[in-house]
Amino acid sequence: MTPAADAPARPTLAEENRSLVRDRVLDGLGDLLAGDAWRDVTMAEVAERAGVSRQTIYNAFGNREELAQAYLMREAGRFLAAIEDAVNSNVEDPRRALRSAAELFLSLVSTHPMVRAVSSQDGDELVAMATTRGGALLEAMTTRLAELILSNWPQVDPGGARLLAETLVRLAISHAALPTNVPPQTAAEISRILGPFIDELLAERD
Repeated sequence: MTPAADAPARPTLAEENRSLVRDRVLDGLGDLLAGDAWRDVTMAEVAERAGVSRQTIYNAFGNREELAQAYLMREAGRFLAAIEDAVNSNVEDPRRALRSAAELFLSLVSTHPMVRAVSSQDGDELVAMATTRGGALLEAMTTRLAELILSNWPQVDPGGARLLAETLVRLAISHAALPTNVPPQTAAEISRILGPFIDELLAERD
């Protein structure tokens, strides 16, 4: 039997190996950030922790900044994947979906080594990658969150969904890097501020 014409192509062995190497390197970087400031983490240490050569890291990521950017992007994707259930299980109550997702996200990042590194006094470079130089990160997170909103509430105007998503992402990054309260309280405050806009988005298509 021949595979269906529209079946997705399986990754090649070389592609699978590259993916495994990237994950091992990024996992190694995460392990190091759990105890060290970003400025103190060297490529040699990352290579040793991952069990690969420094040249392998340079081949896979390019340079130190690109390695950090790849780590930020991967972890941000994992955070968003984790909150999808919180949103999907509260479709009937959009404000509750927002609050649950925000609380879960902030709880997850509060103990994450990436956020520890960003929040430390020595984490200026990572802060810049997540904020002033974080265009790619902001775009990726905004797009994915907007898609999640539209998949659950298709009646919402796409432009409004994107505006809500970008605002949420910017607030989340800000509160993650510089928390001012515990996650449940911060999530409640975010919901209080953005709740009326959510109501407006839903009312526009009723």
